[in-house]
Amino acid sequence: MVKILVPKRIEDKFGNFEHSWYEKIDEQMYSNFWDIVIVENLDDAKVALQFKKVGMYVLNVGEDRIEGSLKIDLNVIEPFLDLLIHFIEQKKELENLKKDQDLLFEPLNLNPKMALAYRKLSRIFHSRVSIVVAQDGLLEDWILSKSIGKHEIIDFLVIQEEEALLRLFGSKNHFPLFLDDTKIVLMNCDLSSQSAISKISIASSGGTFSSYNTNDDKACRARIIFHFRKIENIPPTLIQIAGKHIVEIPTLKDINEDLPTIFRFTISVLGQKRKNLDFKLSDDMLENLKKFEWKENWAEFFRFCNSFLAGEVKMKNDLSKAEVLPPMKDYLKMIISEEERQFLKRAIQIYGMDKQKICEALKINYKTLSKKLKLYGLDDKK
Repeated sequence: MVKILVPKRIEDKFGNFEHSWYEKIDEQMYSNFWDIVIVENLDDAKVALQFKKVGMYVLNVGEDRIEGSLKIDLNVIEPFLDLLIHFIEQKKELENLKKDQDLLFEPLNLNPKMALAYRKLSRIFHSRVSIVVAQDGLLEDWILSKSIGKHEIIDFLVIQEEEALLRLFGSKNHFPLFLDDTKIVLMNCDLSSQSAISKISIASSGGTFSSYNTNDDKACRARIIFHFRKIENIPPTLIQIAGKHIVEIPTLKDINEDLPTIFRFTISVLGQKRKNLDFKLSDDMLENLKKFEWKENWAEFFRFCNSFLAGEVKMKNDLSKAEVLPPMKDYLKMIISEEERQFLKRAIQIYGMDKQKICEALKINYKTLSKKLKLYGLDDKK
């Protein structure tokens, strides 16, 4: 709930909003945290503005203009407060979501191998050149943000080598990243040529570089992480340059014994906003967690956690009472299939059995639609 503090003299103007009033603002300001404080004079404003730095809004409805407050005509205070309260509530919701995301980072700290690897990563990145070996994409952007702070990512999986070099070294019309005192993570370096890796590592380790088609040396202030999926793909010259600044990130397979604990923790966080969910997971379910090959690591793991919750709610599966559970791949297909069936049922409600209109709306071909309608037993719907 948004907390509003108003002067006693004009309390009746705020009858549509839940609020507290004050005769002497000092007595109220120091006893609570307020989202919005209404003031009429400079003395009250001075007291209120002491707290503005912690995210409070001070609205001035008096005659004088007061620096640091929002001047609002008392006649339009009601619609303005409606908008401001909505904004504050949305802001609080976003802050809660951010806290949830921070909580989801905690699984890394539940496993000593994982925690050690990421602590080492944050230390070695003070070097000009460092190397991370992370199989199957476990070096993810949101993890890097926690470990090394703000950074730039260049991924050889999604951009061409020439474009990457252009961004790093710059040209006549392109400002080089190397000029910035910034952290750069080069992802999937296995896919880049050794000549490009050599060019980048020499420039960053030596502290100077030349833009394309120029002979002018510039100071290279960037710090570089080279990410490889396999240690055997790292060029020997890069290993020599990086020295001891190499860290290997464990895969989920490497920490499989801890996955049941991480899974319980994660679904409890994800399920906080769902009601009446009480999970009692079978031993079979937890053993499958350990055996599953998480090819996309954390991304796939969290996606499964979300799908698990979705299956509990949407399909009303009582997994806590099940003695044997389906393989995870089958479970995910089951969830997707059920959602797809409901989607097609809604399309039939809108367009009837006019398959041509359904195909146009869903952007699928006629043969695929007929196949899915038959698969889900919807082909005889009128």
